[in-house]
Amino acid sequence: MYESVKSLLTDEFKISEDRIAPDATLEDLGLDSLASVEFALALEKGFGVEITDDEVVELERLDRIVELVERRKQAS
Repeated sequence: MYESVKSLLTDEFKISEDRIAPDATLEDLGLDSLASVEFALALEKGFGVEITDDEVVELERLDRIVELVERRKQAS
């Protein structure tokens, strides 16, 4: 799942792979509040799960966001 989210970030948000790490925060990745909303929408669309932008911002770190996506995928 991490690799899939990483691909989403590189393809959709044009973030360099060397900036993406499990412990990277949204700020580390250069995602401002608007981009965070777009990221949440991209996760919903790409993985078929419901995730709010508030959850993405609250979790902040990429590894925590990936864990949430995994939990929601398993629950659906």
